[in-house]
Amino acid sequence: MTQVDFYFDFVSPYSYLALTQARTFEGHHGVRFEVRPVVYAKLLDATGLSGPAEIEVKRRYTFADVLRVAHRLGVPLAGPPAHPFRSLEALRALMLWREDDRALDLAVALSTAAWGKGRDLTDVAVIADVVAAAGFDVQDLARRVTSGPVKQALADATASAVRAGVFGVPTFVVGDEMFWGQDRMADLAEHVAGRLPATSKAAAPMLARPRDADRRILRPPWS
Repeated sequence: MTQVDFYFDFVSPYSYLALTQARTFEGHHGVRFEVRPVVYAKLLDATGLSGPAEIEVKRRYTFADVLRVAHRLGVPLAGPPAHPFRSLEALRALMLWREDDRALDLAVALSTAAWGKGRDLTDVAVIADVVAAAGFDVQDLARRVTSGPVKQALADATASAVRAGVFGVPTFVVGDEMFWGQDRMADLAEHVAGRLPATSKAAAPMLARPRDADRRILRPPWS
């Protein structure tokens, strides 16, 4: 059984699409996903990137693309009440049971609540309802998801992801190989099966070549 670290944030529609395929993928390819909830915004901050929802033309395209992929996969897509939305409480709730064998199923349930059913994951009552339906004890959940240790655990998990070179979600890491995006799950499958060569080290000679031209970064007028 091959362990694959699966980094995601519930704010990401592509994380949702990947999560809907996760259990089937495990069964077909002999892997075990290790859930790694992270705060996507912090990844962006650490790398100086912008999220698709922060650029209007990309936001419009992203939702069209997500609808197409959901249709192809045959999964529901209602979309959350607002986007982007604060996913911290839902991520922290998952952190409470991240070591549980059912953690992946809970992640799927929470993501589906937002993206598949249109529920509001910023509402702790909604989170509690989803967590309870998944078979977990939700007593005092509102306090638990705001406790210092849980907050720190999520912050530490996100910092660890940054150190590992993760810059977006969903991201899959197996050994030294990283696969970014729901649309790269097919490459992950090929790699696990031994049909795709390791490329992280093979790319080193190209990365060592000098940069010959760089785009001038224009400061936006509102900055």
